[in-house]
This record gives sequence, C-alpha cells and structure tokens, in this order.
Amino acid sequence: MIIIDKAKELGIALSESDEFRRMLAARTQLEGNPAVRDMLKDFQKKQREISDILSEDDPDHDLIAALTNDIDNMQNTLLLNPVFAELVEAQNDFQKLMNRVNKVIAECIGMDASQNGTCEGSCSSCSGCKH
Repeated sequence: MIIIDKAKELGIALSESDEFRRMLAARTQLEGNPAVRDMLKDFQKKQREISDILSEDDPDHDLIAALTNDIDNMQNTLLLNPVFAELVEAQNDFQKLMNRVNKVIAECIGMDASQNGTCEGSCSSCSGCKH
C-alpha cells in the first residue's frame, strides 16, 4: 500500500534527522553515566510511590508531601546535570520536529492544524477536517 510505504519513508527520514540522532546520542550518554542513571531511576521510583499512595483509600498526606519534596529536589539536581539537561533538550527538539511533521500532514489532509489533529466528531467549532 502506497500510504504505508510513504510512512516507512518518513520513519526512515526521521531516524536520519539531526534531532533524532542527537536524542539517541544523549540517551547513550545518560546510560553510560551510572550516577545520573541511578538518580533518574530513583526519581521515577518515587513518582511511582506517590502514584501508589494516591490510589489508596486513605492516602498518607505527610508521606506524599515528603516524597514530593524529594522529587522536586531530585528534579532540580537532574536539570543542573549537563548529561541529563542535554537529553531533555534533545528530546524537546525532536518533539518540535514531530509537531511540525504532524502539522504539515494535518494541513495536507485539510485538518485545522490548531486542533492538533484531534477531531471530536462535532463540526460546530471546526473548520478543518471536513468530518
């Protein structure tokens, strides 16, 4: 099918983009840095703990506050680390590229790009997709 073939071409082109390659290099750099990698794992573990506590019938608000404080401190430390900061910036740049690609596709098929390609079925406030 021609559409799937074009999608594969687009996927290959995206994988060859500077933004994607930079993101992969940043991930590799982070994976090769045990201190940052371990801090990120601990950060994610604390986020899961908060999520688990919040799902309880009677969540411990003091524990949530302590974990939130820990997470905030860890996030600040991570963002000051050049390896982690590079990964975040590279991921953001790749996401911007993906947003531009999606906008072009939406425009080409007659969707209103300001709606981010989402159609809720009601055409009353939409001038784009011709649903």
